[in-house]
Amino acid sequence: MNKYRFIAVDIDGTLLDDNDYFDIERLNRDVDELLQRDYHFIVASGNSYDALTSIFKPCPLVKNFVAENGGRIIVDRQPVSGISHSLPTLQQLLVTINERLPIPDILSLSGKSQTFIADQYRNVPVPYYPHHDYFNKLQEINEPIYNLNISWFKQRLSQSVIQSFVEQLNAQYNNIQATYSGAFGIDILPAGVNKANGLQRLIETYFNGQMNEVVAFGDTSNDIEMLQEVGCGYAMKNATADLLHVADKITAFDNNHSGLLKEIEKQFLQ
Repeated sequence: MNKYRFIAVDIDGTLLDDNDYFDIERLNRDVDELLQRDYHFIVASGNSYDALTSIFKPCPLVKNFVAENGGRIIVDRQPVSGISHSLPTLQQLLVTINERLPIPDILSLSGKSQTFIADQYRNVPVPYYPHHDYFNKLQEINEPIYNLNISWFKQRLSQSVIQSFVEQLNAQYNNIQATYSGAFGIDILPAGVNKANGLQRLIETYFNGQMNEVVAFGDTSNDIEMLQEVGCGYAMKNATADLLHVADKITAFDNNHSGLLKEIEKQFLQ
């Protein structure tokens, strides 16, 4: 795959197994060899940058991120750009969620410095939010908000049901982009924000690259645009049906059997 320069990977359901584990030593070894062969390794995730810094703390060579499903760009572990929600939009969304959707099992806002969780969820464990606070009113938050996330992880609603909520939100608002996030949830982003657009901004602006030079890996609906726009899009063997439908290729192994790293090693490092 010599025509490619960039390898972009999702995290949940792609690098991480179903227990949120990945082989740190193996990833570090692979990324080191990729860099020696002049490939750029990029993480493209729906997670906040705060969460990503925690996940990749033991991986110092992983430095470039498309976080918040494309809402934030990080180069060499330094945030360089972001697209945030307006306060009126967030206020309207909270009303809609309260009045028209089933009560979520958690509601959170991804901010510039930390995650803000609605006060009624104080008793919900949040191990994936290393820095977080709670809010009653939006006016208490004094920093940009890039993503509103709701999840029914306890109720375990089906993807088809959650997808119907996604479609409802996108039909009601023309200034947001809602997407199924996996883990029984929805990410609500500013209009035009997705992983493909974020990845394009990153590689064109900071690495003088093009999307046809990218190989990308993902597992669910919020990876669709990315896999469609890159030179080669891989769906994980465990991917959702909608992503499998648009993928160029499918990994031989799933996320519980190191499918991502095995495919990278096979295609780029042998």
